[in-house]
Amino acid sequence: MAKHKLLAGLLLGGAAYAAYHAMDLEQREALKDAARDRYNTLKDRAVDYAFYAADAVDDFKETIDDHLAGKDSAPAWQSAASDETSDDADDDIVLSSNEVADLPDAETADASSSEADEPAASDDSASDQPV
Repeated sequence: MAKHKLLAGLLLGGAAYAAYHAMDLEQREALKDAARDRYNTLKDRAVDYAFYAADAVDDFKETIDDHLAGKDSAPAWQSAASDETSDDADDDIVLSSNEVADLPDAETADASSSEADEPAASDDSASDQPV
């Protein structure tokens, strides 16, 4: 069973590879642009939902604070609700992918990693000879 799945995966991957290389340059660029657009949309949604989750946690904490307002044994984070920034109207920040800094170029990352991968020069001539 596992061999059939591996074979099917190899065949589908080979077919996709062949189909990609059969395209002309305009079609390849259109496919890449469509993939980038979908990636940026997904990234924007993930950031939005992260902010929604943070807002929901803040609302939950405020509700708990209101509920525990009269009790003496309140949790330590209850004092965080009295923070100066908790009442700001501009704390809901949603960024689009155009406003987020991109990762460094692959060339820059390759140059920095190749410098770290180079072994230090050794004066020991015995290590250069086969054993």
